[in-house]
Amino acid sequence: RLADIDFSRLQPEKVRNDEALFFTLATSALVEAATTHYASNLIEYYSGDAKLATWLRAQWQPEELQHGAALRAYVEAVWPEFSWERAFGGFYPEYSAACTQEELEPSRALEMAARCVVETGTSTLYQTIHDYADEPVLREITARLKSDEVRHFSYFYEAYRHYCAENGRPPRWQVARAILRRVLEAFDDDGDIAFR
Repeated sequence: RLADIDFSRLQPEKVRNDEALFFTLATSALVEAATTHYASNLIEYYSGDAKLATWLRAQWQPEELQHGAALRAYVEAVWPEFSWERAFGGFYPEYSAACTQEELEPSRALEMAARCVVETGTSTLYQTIHDYADEPVLREITARLKSDEVRHFSYFYEAYRHYCAENGRPPRWQVARAILRRVLEAFDDDGDIAFR
């Protein structure tokens, strides 16, 4: 929870002049804060699977929103001149227009494979920031976020295996295409919109 982060230990001088770090954290905060839109697409897509839909609504979505809140709080504490409202106001309409249910993979198993890629990417990102940064509050935040993302990966991977067992494993080329599509989407859609 955001309340668990001790911002009194913040040492902003250690990161204040790191422009690349600022853009990475602000971009990540924007994408994480928009989880509600993407989550609603996923929850609807998996509506026939009560267990997964409940987990998405009760566990995954709130944790992703916490990630956005923690990153936002950090960015605003270190870079108070950054206008979150202005940035989010410019980001969200374009993001939500691009983030539609039609963008999800054509089968539940393939969408779970794609989710595994996203969770792997975000856990790697947070681990990289943790290793890179020398600021204690940021290191604490990114360690917690990485831990959540690894747990999310595990849940999505188990759901992928469940769908493969239930409906048959999709051909490898379909899995590879779904994975590649999601990787490219992270650069071309979510990340690009947030960065701009």
